[in-house]
Amino acid sequence: MERRSFHGKREAARDSARTVRRLAAALLLTAALLLNLFTYAVHIVRYYGSGMAPALKNGQVLLVLNTRKAEPGDVVAFYYNNKLLVRRVICTGGSEIDVGEDGAVRVDGQPLAEPYVAEPSLGQCDLTFPYYVPPGSVFVMGDDRVSAMDSRLSAIGPVSQDRIYGRVLFTD
Repeated sequence: MERRSFHGKREAARDSARTVRRLAAALLLTAALLLNLFTYAVHIVRYYGSGMAPALKNGQVLLVLNTRKAEPGDVVAFYYNNKLLVRRVICTGGSEIDVGEDGAVRVDGQPLAEPYVAEPSLGQCDLTFPYYVPPGSVFVMGDDRVSAMDSRLSAIGPVSQDRIYGRVLFTD
């Protein structure tokens, strides 16, 4: 009888060791997948500024998908003067945009519904409208139209796809 209990203990120890090895392998695999995900697929960035108020707040953490593709309505992060800016895509290349003195936006002659904008405004603008957005780029504007620096300024202008860092997925 002692022999059976000894063999039973040895078998239980083997089962425990096998379980620990499997758990360790699963943890390593999960860590490797997460490392690759946050290295290549998504980025965590902190948003600074007020140009996207009220949608985004200063200091807010954003999850950004690594993609250069953006559609109207998407919020994207892009580079301007080695600084990461976050703005909303209003229209894509090949479109004509018009921003009136009252801040009303029209894309290809159609009024744009913008429930995310608290106060429509022409804001900081030195472009002449209507403006043709070149292919391979997007026209971006901040939700805070009064103070946001965006594509309405010729210094920033339309954002070419190679300057897009990614599309904002989630905020904290």
